[in-house]
Amino acid sequence: MKILFTDNSLWGLLNFRGSIIIHLRDLGHEVVMVSPVDAPSKGMNVPDGVRHIAINMQRTSTNPLHDVRYFFRLLSIYREERPDYIFHFTIKPNIYGTLVARLLGIHSTAMVAGLGFTFSHGGLTSKVAHQLFRFAFGFADKIMVLNEENARILIERKVARKKQVVLLEGGEGVDLERFRFSDNQSDKTIFLMVARVLYDKGYKEMVEAAKIVKRTHPEVEVQLLGPVDEAYPNAVSKEQIRLDEESGAITYLGYTTEPEKFMGRPGILLLLLSNYHEGLNRSLMEGCALGKPIIASDIPGCRETVREGENGYLVPPKEVNALADAMLRYLSLSDEEKESMSINSRKLAEERFDINSVKSCYERILQECMN
Repeated sequence: MKILFTDNSLWGLLNFRGSIIIHLRDLGHEVVMVSPVDAPSKGMNVPDGVRHIAINMQRTSTNPLHDVRYFFRLLSIYREERPDYIFHFTIKPNIYGTLVARLLGIHSTAMVAGLGFTFSHGGLTSKVAHQLFRFAFGFADKIMVLNEENARILIERKVARKKQVVLLEGGEGVDLERFRFSDNQSDKTIFLMVARVLYDKGYKEMVEAAKIVKRTHPEVEVQLLGPVDEAYPNAVSKEQIRLDEESGAITYLGYTTEPEKFMGRPGILLLLLSNYHEGLNRSLMEGCALGKPIIASDIPGCRETVREGENGYLVPPKEVNALADAMLRYLSLSDEEKESMSINSRKLAEERFDINSVKSCYERILQECMN
């Protein structure tokens, strides 16, 4: 089969779907990626035997002319490539790609990786997006979601039909061979947030909680790893990051295509205080696989990575004091209790987040198409 993967970011395809793309290639399928080339993808390599078609797209623009151009460019690519199946990811590919696929009679699946900015914020743009999703998803063969709460919301809001929805209970999965358990024992604790640098990811709360914790534990480090994308809604500016570094609250590590090198260090605890529904957060799953304790928001897409008190703590979103209390609570644990949390995180990853179960799901979707 010839299979297309269409996303708003080459980085997104390689970072989140790279293992699936390579797996389908190894099964003998012809795999083509369609996306813009974005800054975070620089230095990342397209897998051997896989083609990439670069496409211009104004990811955050609300100008309808930009979307019309994108629609017709997809139409041209899909018509020329004539794939057997297309997987779409992120908002504009999900909407316009699904419509183009239907127009050309091509089977397709849309993935809703999380009910993020579009579903969690009001306003005219959000309402228009809801209607576009509802219309476009009527033509998709399947709609993949990453947690039960998001599936329920999409069905209740009539954005998706129950028979369309495919639940990936382990999210998009983690390669447990790449992200191996690492000894987390250390005399030093480092609280690390791995995420796009957005206010909606809990950036402000992390900074304020860091200041509280450092009053009594000045030796503790709070670090941030992830790309800065100032064009994205709710992005944190580079200037703000600089100011927070100068205050001593945090250390910004920049961005890397190999997060396990930073996450795998001894003494790491992962933080994420997202304010909106995640799909199933990748960095938290990777942290579990590496055997790292977790402090995360008690919201869909984050809570699935935490068993309260066993491998970490859940806190209400936007609650700075609750986050600081959880950080202080972890610091008060004995070495044996911290080690137990690390072991429990790895066990959870092995039980729930193995990438092999996700590979099987993609295979089943394609098999249904062939039948």
